[in-house]
Amino acid sequence: MKKKTDEATRGLGDAAIELIRRSSSLVAFALMLSFLLIANSCAPSRGGVTTANAAYGKCPVCGMNVKESDDWTAEIFYRDQTKLLFESPGDMLAFYTTPKAYQTDEAHQDRANIDKIVVKDYQTKQPADARQAKFVYNSRVEGPMGPEFIPFAKREDAEAFVSANGGTVTSLDQITSEIVREVRK
Repeated sequence: MKKKTDEATRGLGDAAIELIRRSSSLVAFALMLSFLLIANSCAPSRGGVTTANAAYGKCPVCGMNVKESDDWTAEIFYRDQTKLLFESPGDMLAFYTTPKAYQTDEAHQDRANIDKIVVKDYQTKQPADARQAKFVYNSRVEGPMGPEFIPFAKREDAEAFVSANGGTVTSLDQITSEIVREVRK
């Protein structure tokens, strides 16, 4: 009889030890996961900075995931072979006119480090140099998120658009943070 009791107890002891071992693994896993979440949430944000050849990124203005191939995507490329992707020309202009309002490092807030700025022509969806492009704002046409700065590679296309849809034609160097705030409110 004692032999059967010892075997039964040993079986319970082994099961208890296994349960403790598994519980310890789960506790360790939960602690590690908590640590990683806390560490990542406290880490300084790079504000969507990615490599210049990346096809995806995170907009530093609205926080949305962005694909380079999206029709409304705008990009700022930097001399250090990195870039920021923006969900729209309006988000890019919000950042461009007030970069310190967004969580990026100082190097990506400094216009002197910008290599090029790319928007997509509203009609052709082809990349265009934002420094040469014309932007239409306050027209009757909106972007996917509401009022938008609509880019055109050619002035004559922007003017034809304004004739049909209203708005004002401007260039990148004429857009101020006040204009951006007024359009996006």
